[in-house]
Amino acid sequence: MPSIEIADGPFKGWRRWSQLDADSFQSLVGPVYFRAGADGSVECRSPTETKHRNNQGRLHGGYVTTFIDMALFAIAAPALTAHRAVTLTLNTEFLGAGVPGMDIYATGEITRETGKLIFLRGLVTQDGPIASFSGVLRKVAPR
Repeated sequence: MPSIEIADGPFKGWRRWSQLDADSFQSLVGPVYFRAGADGSVECRSPTETKHRNNQGRLHGGYVTTFIDMALFAIAAPALTAHRAVTLTLNTEFLGAGVPGMDIYATGEITRETGKLIFLRGLVTQDGPIASFSGVLRKVAPR
């Protein structure tokens, strides 16, 4: 999916996907921003709000998992130049609690790529680790 670079504000220099439908699930959760590091790594970032909290006042595990699912596609983007993809598996190990109102970050890497599959792993952080993750995306033909 095409992305656009943010020109100003707190996300200046970050990118986000350009096609955000107002009635999409992503619009309910919030945007995910991403940028490539000099070493080829990808960092993802998302602002959190009180609507992302659970009954204990921490980030809801479902929100964190959704953020991870969206981050997988940013991390895999270099391998998806000629394809789209769908999530086959997503494994999440929660390591700590996140706080609403602070941005969360994900970094990750492609660990293996085959003709149809992309294997990834990474870490979600805020002030410290929130979750580690691994996942598999399946490449599909563009529409």
